Amino acid sequence: MQATWLVETGTRVSPNSRIGVATWVRAGNQLEAVTLGQGCFIGFNCRLEHLDVADRGMLATGVVARGTRERPISIGRGAWVGARATLAPGVRIGAGAVVAAGALVNEDVEQDCIVVGRPARIIARRQVHEDGWPDPAPVLDKVLKRQREGLPSFLDPESCAIGRVRQLNPHLAAWQIEEGALIDAELHGGPSVQVGANCILIGRSTRLGGMHELGGITLGEQAVLGRGVVIEGAGGVSIGAHSWLGDHVTLVSSSHDHGFRSLPWKAAPIRIGKRCRIGTGALIVGPVALGDDVRVEPYAVVIRDVPAKSVVKGIIQLKEEVA
Repeated sequence: MQATWLVETGTRVSPNSRIGVATWVRAGNQLEAVTLGQGCFIGFNCRLEHLDVADRGMLATGVVARGTRERPISIGRGAWVGARATLAPGVRIGAGAVVAAGALVNEDVEQDCIVVGRPARIIARRQVHEDGWPDPAPVLDKVLKRQREGLPSFLDPESCAIGRVRQLNPHLAAWQIEEGALIDAELHGGPSVQVGANCILIGRSTRLGGMHELGGITLGEQAVLGRGVVIEGAGGVSIGAHSWLGDHVTLVSSSHDHGFRSLPWKAAPIRIGKRCRIGTGALIVGPVALGDDVRVEPYAVVIRDVPAKSVVKGIIQLKEEVA
């Protein structure tokens, strides 16, 4: 890991972009005029333009940071930008800052500040144990080891093809999985599950080399995933029977301990009940449990438990009882 970086399948990197040593760029990203320092991490399906990320900067899945030539965006050393956050052109994120999932940042964020909301506002300043900067290298070593062993890897799209997935998971024979889906996950569930095109499913339990004993994804009978759904199941994701996820829904079952400079990984399980409907573009960040018959409106962000038969709207959930 001393002189390499990894860019997964489906990611486009423009000729005027630069990637530093020991940096990991996951699948489905678009990088245009982007500079990534050493030891950075970029999650799935980010849209990044005219962006400079200092060493050890971390961006979660679905981040949109579209600067311009006149107004580039910069992210400081060891900063964390949460899933589906949006950074406006010209903003500067200070070293060690934390941008919460779903936030809209249209002003500069000072060093070690934590911001949430749309528009983003400061809720705290980090009081950190100085244990070193974030470092993706240990996980990168595992990724490379899996590739060498011929196991599914997003570095090799053939290893994640539907036929290969079914070979490794014969119990999924009755599942309908559309072309373009990328699967590197421990999967369980009932019959008649549907997985839409361009979905990304990841996460395994420690039994199969994952990071947590609850890791993996369970999909109940007749559960439906729309197109472009991303489920990060390293901390464990369970979706009940007859539940439906709309296009481009994102589920993230992990978090980070902001009390340590290194931002150590934490499991954050997600449990979705039966007959739930998760609207297009919604984001669910664990640890969270949704009761049966919950409805999440399009583009809502769910960060707390939701009682059965509730409706969730907005960035910080607002709940109404279903009539």
